[in-house]
Amino acid sequence: MPESLFNILESILFFVFLGLSFKALMASRIPEMFIKGAIWQIQIVTIFMSLALAYLVTQSLMRLIEISTSFIG
Repeated sequence: MPESLFNILESILFFVFLGLSFKALMASRIPEMFIKGAIWQIQIVTIFMSLALAYLVTQSLMRLIEISTSFIG
C-alpha cells in the first residue's frame, strides 16, 4: 500500500475513533470524580481522554494493518 493511502486511512480512523471515544466517555461516570461546579475541568479531562484513546486505538489498528500487509506482500 502506498504511504499516502496509509496516511489518509489513519486520519479517517482517528476522527472516527475520536467521535466514538468522546461519546463513550460522555456516557461514563467521570463527573462523579470531581467536585460540584468543576465543569470546565470535567470537559478538559473528557476531551484529553478521548484524544488519547482515539490516538492509541488508531495507532494499534494501523500497526495491525501494517503487519498484515507485510505478511501478504
